[in-house]
Amino acid sequence: MTVICDGRSLSCHYSLNRVKKLVAHCDHQGFTFVPRNLNKTIQELDLSNNMIKTLENRTFENYSILEVLILNHNRISEVHLHAFVGLPYLKVLKIRDNFINITKLPRRVFSPLVNLTALDIGRNEKQSPVNKMFVYPDKTFSALKRLQFLSLDLFMFPEFGDGFQSLQLITVLNFERCYLKNMDRFTLSNSTFRNFSLKLKELYIRRCVNFFRIDKGILQYFPELKVLDLSNSNIHLYQALNILHPYQNKKMSVINFHHINDKSINDDEFPYSVVVTKKLMKYLRTICVESLDLSKTGIVDDQLNSLFSFQYPECFKTFIISSNRLPSTNIEHYMEAVIFLTRATNMTTYDMSYLESQFLNPVYLDVYHPEKFIPKQEQQQSLQMPFQISFKIPPSLELVRFTHMSVVSATVSITCANSSLKYFDISYSVFEQYPIVQQKCGKHLRYLDVSGISSLMIFQTIPLPRLTTLKMTHASIDRSILEGKQWMLEQAPALKNVDISFNNLWTLQDTELLNTSGITHLNMSNNLFRSVPTCVSKLQHLESLDLSNNLITSVDKTIRKWLDEIIESTHNFSLDLNNNAFVCSCATLDFLLWLTKTPVSFVNGNSYTCTMSNNTQVNLMEVTKDIKRYFADCNATVWLRIGIVLISCIVGVSIPLSIVYYYRWKIILFMFRKFRRAVEKGLHVNYEYDVYVSYEERSITWIKNNLLPKTEQEWGLKICLHDRDLLPGQPTSESKALSIHQSRHAIFIITENFNECEWGKFEIERAKYEKYTKNLMKIIVILQNVNVIDIPEQLVDISNDVNFIEWHRDETGISENQTEWLRLKTLLFLN
Repeated sequence: MTVICDGRSLSCHYSLNRVKKLVAHCDHQGFTFVPRNLNKTIQELDLSNNMIKTLENRTFENYSILEVLILNHNRISEVHLHAFVGLPYLKVLKIRDNFINITKLPRRVFSPLVNLTALDIGRNEKQSPVNKMFVYPDKTFSALKRLQFLSLDLFMFPEFGDGFQSLQLITVLNFERCYLKNMDRFTLSNSTFRNFSLKLKELYIRRCVNFFRIDKGILQYFPELKVLDLSNSNIHLYQALNILHPYQNKKMSVINFHHINDKSINDDEFPYSVVVTKKLMKYLRTICVESLDLSKTGIVDDQLNSLFSFQYPECFKTFIISSNRLPSTNIEHYMEAVIFLTRATNMTTYDMSYLESQFLNPVYLDVYHPEKFIPKQEQQQSLQMPFQISFKIPPSLELVRFTHMSVVSATVSITCANSSLKYFDISYSVFEQYPIVQQKCGKHLRYLDVSGISSLMIFQTIPLPRLTTLKMTHASIDRSILEGKQWMLEQAPALKNVDISFNNLWTLQDTELLNTSGITHLNMSNNLFRSVPTCVSKLQHLESLDLSNNLITSVDKTIRKWLDEIIESTHNFSLDLNNNAFVCSCATLDFLLWLTKTPVSFVNGNSYTCTMSNNTQVNLMEVTKDIKRYFADCNATVWLRIGIVLISCIVGVSIPLSIVYYYRWKIILFMFRKFRRAVEKGLHVNYEYDVYVSYEERSITWIKNNLLPKTEQEWGLKICLHDRDLLPGQPTSESKALSIHQSRHAIFIITENFNECEWGKFEIERAKYEKYTKNLMKIIVILQNVNVIDIPEQLVDISNDVNFIEWHRDETGISENQTEWLRLKTLLFLN
């Protein structure tokens, strides 16, 4: 139902809420006043996000049974004394995000609201100046004797007067916006909250971005407190732990200390780096708390019998200690965490992620000879024995995160009895040996993230009958396929969401990875696919497929037919082919014609580009809109080719057949050798590097800022630079010759000063040798603002065997010359 208010084109509509009460929706309508001609039986009125400036007297008297009034996000700065007259049944009033100065509210403005239980008046007028005491209008609030929830702003040196003693039913006190900052005296003193109800259950002091000091006894007036949330308030862990003394041996629901320490806090009294001691934990360890968040609190270490020495571990349901700098030190620290988790028999969520990494097998410099490295020493058994950790997952545990952390050398055995584990994230963690996991641990698992861990290490035989989401990015799946590892074969029949991006995959023909036909969302982006893998056509329930950032030039007929069938059955299928190497030519004309009529939805489809026969980049969708103009001569070319082929076949069929028959065994042997060599090269046999780069010293900046980020970080290639990768101590000529021999391709960056490079000619001659001995696949020359006369003669002599790429001065950045980068990428990946 729509109502036109006061003859203006501003409308409200009505609906029934969950309990069948009438609601008037007048939000986002541009009202500058409160409409007075709405249905009088409404029990909830939403006027948020309008432009109301004043609440006049008796504004709401027509809505006598109103229970909920929402006035958030207006411009209210003035509230008249009798603004809320006629609202005896109002229970909830939300008036946040306005311009109200609460000290200027009429003293009896809330008197008509005798049944109000919730008031949100936060995020309003700012305090000024901040160095004076802020006296809250206690007499104004004292009329709200039934109030249970109060949300307002927390100002500097707050003074809550005796009038707040009237709010005896209040259980939730929330400070929405915080203006506290450190001064010469305590900002929150022992007497700050003395007039609030002893029955307070929940206290929220969040997002105080400036450090401030608090007295140890500020919480002494709240003996029944169950929720203490100080998250994102920079008060330091020392102060937060000290104010917990009133709750020793009591039960609490939530203690949230997330990010209460920051780099801006760092002095002798409150250091940024925190070492947890027994003294610091003397109060917290005695509290029976259900949910504890200590994430991002600056912890760098903990004494034994401190951080995990809780007296009531069975009380925990959620424990979060992620994003600290807590190191992996020794077996005693590991065993403390293991014993704690074993005793926490009711724990459902455990997060110990993003801890400080401890590098495995570090390499050190020799202090006497810094140019040399200290060789790795074998550890003596008497000094450090490998230890074993047997860890039993509590039956109640449902969510575990160990992402981005490292583990010392140990044999970890994980067992499960009546496991309820549903979410397990161990991505980007460092192991010398993957944990031994009991098969029962996976029977209820729904979500598994093992990204960043080699698929050769991951458990291969654990059944995961209920697993629906699997993330395996940066997991070296290409190596598993090459070595024939069928690591997920028939182990997860219920898979729905699979992410195998960033795995250097170019084929999936030799694996049964995607044999689960129920997959609905598949991400294979940022790999090396040259075409859409045919195995995806088995996925008849697929709803989204991400193949962006690959080397796909076209979509073949089989995949096109499958995509059309999918869209008929699902009607909402999406395909992402952004940033691929599409080719627009007569050979791909069928693919281009298909694009003009397929109902498949392409993600970012308007930004796709393709390469024309003249090597220019054009917008793919623009080509499909005018195919006749771009490919008018394709039919004539096809018939001409057919005629030539027929004539050639008729005239020369007898001679080739005779030659083939006479030399049939030699031809078979020759083809076999060719095939074997191609297979060996495809498997990276005998190559240490993908590319050897030759350059003169003035090219180092361009290589560091442009070439290396593209080739190593984005494309995943291994580059050899003589200034970085050639070890000292060996003759330069031998090192360079060996490196070129061990490289698949060679790139020469030619600038106007290249001829001054003393090793340039040597590297060219060596590359020519490797090229003619058929060890080096390609020689690529990047010309950066040079004339023909500046090109070394050695390269001119072999110009027919060299691939030249011209790089202009104003196109040396990564984002300005996509054509040159695509050509370089194609040369490096396509044989």
